[in-house]
This record gives sequence, structure tokens and C-alpha cells, in this order.
Amino acid sequence: MARLNINIRHMKFYCQNVHSCVTSKPVHCNILYNLDHSMFFSCKASSLYLKYINRSHINRLAFSHNLLPFYKNNRQQFDNHCYHSTLPKYISQVSVSHIKNVLTTKKIDFYDGFTSIILKCPFCNSTKKHELYINKVTGLVICLGCKCSGNWSELENILKENKNAPFEQQILKKYVSDTIDKWKELCKSLMPFVSLTNCEKKQVFEKLHLKEIPDNLIAHLNIHVNKNLSCLYVPLQYSNNSDIVGFKTIKLQESETTQNSDAGAVRLIERELTEPCHNCRGILLHKSRSFKKDKAVLVHSFEDFISLVGFNLNYNIICLPYGLTSLPQEILPILEKYKKIVFWFGNNPGCWDAAGQFAKKLSEERCYFVRPTKENPPAHIVLQHEDGGVTVKSIIEKAESIRHPSIINFSSIRQDVLSELQNIDKVQGIKWQRFPGLNNLVKGFRRGELTIFTGPTGCGKTTFLSEYSLDLLMQGASTLWGSFEVRNQRLARTMLQQYVQLPLDLHPDKLNYWADSFERLPLHFMTFHGQQPLKVVLEAVEHASYVYDIAHVIIDNVQFMLGMLDSETNLDRFYRQDALIAAFRNLATSNNCHVTLVIHPRKERDAEQLTVSSVFGGAKASQEADNVFIIQQKMLQSLKIKKYLQIAKNRFSGDLGLIPLEFDKETLCFSTKFDKRQSKKSDNNQETENISPDIPLINDLHVLQ
Repeated sequence: MARLNINIRHMKFYCQNVHSCVTSKPVHCNILYNLDHSMFFSCKASSLYLKYINRSHINRLAFSHNLLPFYKNNRQQFDNHCYHSTLPKYISQVSVSHIKNVLTTKKIDFYDGFTSIILKCPFCNSTKKHELYINKVTGLVICLGCKCSGNWSELENILKENKNAPFEQQILKKYVSDTIDKWKELCKSLMPFVSLTNCEKKQVFEKLHLKEIPDNLIAHLNIHVNKNLSCLYVPLQYSNNSDIVGFKTIKLQESETTQNSDAGAVRLIERELTEPCHNCRGILLHKSRSFKKDKAVLVHSFEDFISLVGFNLNYNIICLPYGLTSLPQEILPILEKYKKIVFWFGNNPGCWDAAGQFAKKLSEERCYFVRPTKENPPAHIVLQHEDGGVTVKSIIEKAESIRHPSIINFSSIRQDVLSELQNIDKVQGIKWQRFPGLNNLVKGFRRGELTIFTGPTGCGKTTFLSEYSLDLLMQGASTLWGSFEVRNQRLARTMLQQYVQLPLDLHPDKLNYWADSFERLPLHFMTFHGQQPLKVVLEAVEHASYVYDIAHVIIDNVQFMLGMLDSETNLDRFYRQDALIAAFRNLATSNNCHVTLVIHPRKERDAEQLTVSSVFGGAKASQEADNVFIIQQKMLQSLKIKKYLQIAKNRFSGDLGLIPLEFDKETLCFSTKFDKRQSKKSDNNQETENISPDIPLINDLHVLQ
């Protein structure tokens, strides 16, 4: 390990791995390089002025003891200069062996859990010491008793520093939720469900399409209902503690698609809403009467949860706070005690992917899956049958392990094949609402695929992708945006305007209403801007994939990482791009997420149409990709530019074609209404004959075969 002493006076200092600018004051830094090219900073300056610093990069620094007190005392100054980000404040790179070595050195007893390292909490003031959980992947530290919360680096510093001080004086920050105040205020206008008349209870269960369930089975859930019996409100609790850390709102009317005249857009009404909308630490739990309580059934909806409560099962019933969208790492300690976990997610789109994703997070060895076949309908449908009690128990007991051996034969995957054949629409993936032409060609959005997106400079790639991803977001596909060209504030503004489909500046009185609705979408941003190392970006994506169960990752664009690959400065640029494509291909497969990469095309003549060969770099990009999308431009005789989305590669179904795009400046949308395109149909038919006679064109909602 080599030590370099660098003096910086009145000049900007740019660090490749940290991406920060230090200006104004002379600063003396010691930089330590180790073998894997990571950096450790020790700063002896009396003051430090930051022009820009990325919050997620602060967490990648291992500050020495000289800088840690300064950072803690000036954390607000750091935070004020951070770019907008929904990623957590700390992206820890923890080593399980390192954690165990530290605990062993301090003579602290611990044992291995499925997702965490577990020890007696040293911060609990009560005589009964609760268990402290240290997440093996992110280093998140949580105690379900005293509610202390932090990260491994903070706990490690407490263990190493102030050896003689009692732990109670060094307690980690306690988790405090403001949801309890919201719940108490809300309950003032609500009625307890158990206080309703029998007629009113029957009416509520009819709206849920369920049989009535006795009060003694649901009284502990503390369900409330509004006065017109249109919504149920159910609190979410923190483990066995009675503290309320969130609540679910269940609309009793059927989910439907409706026209919202105020917003000017077609919206899908959500039947279940969770407060808080991110990182909820509570679950909906029904305990079994069995002596052994180490088995649980996980469901994604209140409808399925309340259905299973009506049966006398030897399993605890748990409803996840965010359904199939995300499994927050904050609730993993609550699930740690279960030796067998059964996922019963029905036949909803994405249920298979969610089960596989959650099983990786919870440890596959204890996870089982009720496969969505005709013999295994959702729980609320089973309840409608008279012999449901026997059927439910048999379905749960026949749940199959998610883990498969390395070598398999057809009998091992026979049920998977059967499930796909019986649910062909679900296998195709999430359908687009704004771009129905994509459904005819690509069939749907699926996890585990790699999509290459290209088009001429200035053709609207980022604008199209923002609406393309927004369409999937509104259907529950959690998305991570990595925009290296456009700042997050501008990208979020564009997506918000596309979300409401109205000019934002003309409706200032509705901005807060729209922003509150938009904030509930499972959308996250990476704070990178400009050139970034591939290793740093991949670590951020893997972290977000674990914490937020990301379904869709967008990288705009690849060229910003080509000049920053570690230890490859002398290699050919095409070779470096091939290595980058291989890394993201592996990421999509191993993390079961859909990765969309934006790659600029080679410089072509203006009159020539782009093809798969036009993608910049070698052939690996188009070979590895499952889909290749190209935005084509054509100058019409009227001197207008007509744009099309070309599906140039489609590995799933093989269908290729062109989808007309029409940009609306007021809404920043490429999706247009049917009647608006219909009025220009005759003009389009005259101008598009010379575009590409070999590729079919999608007119309106139909594919020309």
C-alpha cells in the first residue's frame, strides 16, 4: 500500500471514484490506495467547502477518525449539496467475515440467521435484552425491541471507540415514525369494524366478494371503516410490538380504469394504498393457534389475507406492505424466525418474478411457492367454495420449494411448464397502456431481459424512455433511473408532466396534488452525472435491486462509462464496451431485473435508416440483447419530421415492425389518442410508403403481418 501526499491550493480537485469538487480553501489530503483501487481519505483541514458531492459517494468513503467528527458535525452541509436521490443515505459494502471477526474480538455472542447476523442488543435498557439484527448484505442494524437503527459502520465505531463507556450512552438513533399521529387523527373520523351492525358487516364482505368472518378472528386486526363503508383502514405493526408504523387503505369498490378530467389522463385506480409509501417497517399479521409458530404464509393483498384468516391453519398469515412491488429490508428481521415461508401470490402479473426475487432476499432454502395453476387458485377464490378448508390446507402443504438442484430433468420443471401454458398472458409480462403497439410485437415487459435502445442525436430518446418507463411504473414495476446526461430534477419534472398529461405551469394550484400522487410510484434515481466508473454504477444497481426489488433499470447512456473502466485504459474502446455489455447482461440475469441500455448509433448519412448494425461498438451489444429498439426519423415532403419506433430485434416472439410516434409538446408525451392519429391516417399512408418496404408498420393498434 502506497501513501501519496497531495497539496491542493485554490484549484478544483477531481477524483474519479468520488466525483466531488473541493474548492476555495487549501486542503491537505492523504490518499491511500489499496490493491482493488478503492480510496480512503484522511483530511486534516480545519474546514472543507464542497461545491458538489454525491450523497451515495460519501457512503463509499472510509473516513479516518480525523474526518468522522467533522462529517458528523457538518452532515447538514453535506446533505444540502447532494443531488436529489431516493437511494438510501448509506450504501454499505459489508463483509460477513469482517462483522464476525469484530464481534468475536469483542467477545460478543452471535449466531447466523437466514438474512442477518443476530446478537443480544447492547442498547436495550430493559431487563430483557431483545435481539439485534445486522443485515448480511447491506449492514442495516435493527433492534425490534428498543427500535435502535443504523448501519454496521456506526455500530463498529461504537464497539471500537469509548471502550469504557456503557452502551446505553452510545445508543444508535431510534426509529421514530410519524404515522402513529396520522393514524390517530384519521381514526377520529372512522368507526371500528367490530362496532358495525351485522347488516353493515355483511355489506362490507359482499364488496370484498368474501364470506363473512367471525369477529373473534379479526378483532385483533383493529380494522376501521369510514362512515359510507367505502374504505377499510388496517394498521401495520412493528413485529410483536403494538406500535403502529403504517396502515393500509383498502377501497371496497372494484378496481377499474376511469377517465380523470382534471388530470387529463386515463388512470388506474389502486385498490390498496400503504402509508408510508416507502420503507414501511410494519406488516399485517395473524398468528396461528399452533404451539409452533415457525411457519408463515405470505400474501400480497388484503383480500387474500382476510380470506386465510378465516381458516384454522397452523401457519401465521402475513400480508406484505407493498404487495408484489417490494419487500423492504426493514421487515426482514420480523421474518427471521420462520423456518418455512410459503408464497401464495395467485396468478397476478409478476407473481412468479416477485416470488423468485423475494426468495433470494429471504434465503431460498426456506421458501416455498404455490404455483399459479387452475388447481391452485388465489386464496380469496378458494374461500368461495364450501370445502375450502380442506382445499386451502392441501394447497399450502403441496407448495414446492423454489430452489432447484443444479442438474434437473423434465419432471423437475414440469409444473413450471404447465403453469406457463395455463397462464400464457402472464408469462408475456406487463402490458403497456400508453403504447399498445408494443404489446402486439414485444408482447409485454419481462424481468431478466436486456434491451438496447438507440436513435439519432436529439430524436427524443430520453423523453420517450421516461414515458415508456412511466407506463410500467403506474402498473407497479419498480424502476431505477440512471441518467448521466439529464439531471434528476429535470427528468422528474418531465415524468411528472407526462404523468398528468397537462402543462404544469398552467395549473400551479394542482401541483401538490399531482406531486403527492406521483411520489407514491416506486421510482428511484441514481445521483450519478457525467462519466462514472462501471464498478460504482453496478454496486449502486445491485444495492437498489436488493433493497427496493427493482424490476426495471435504465442506463442513459452507456458512453458515459466507457472511459472509466477500471484498469483498462490501454484497451480498445470496443473491447471495453463489450465488457460493459457483458456486465449488464449478467446483472439482468442474476438479479432478475430488466435492463434498458441507451447506446448512441454510429454516424450515418442523414438519408440512411438506422439498423441493428448501426449500434455503436462491436456486435456483442446486439447479440447479447433480447430486444433492440430504434427511433427512426423520416423527412416528409411537407418538411415535417415523422418518427417511428422500430422493433429491430425481439427474442421472445420474433415479431418485428414499426410503431408511429407523434410528440405532443404540451404534455411531452409520445403516446397519442386514437382519434388524433386517425385524423392524420390518410396523410401518414401517403408518406410512409418509402420508409422501409420490408418492415411492417403498426397503424393504430394493429400489426400488419
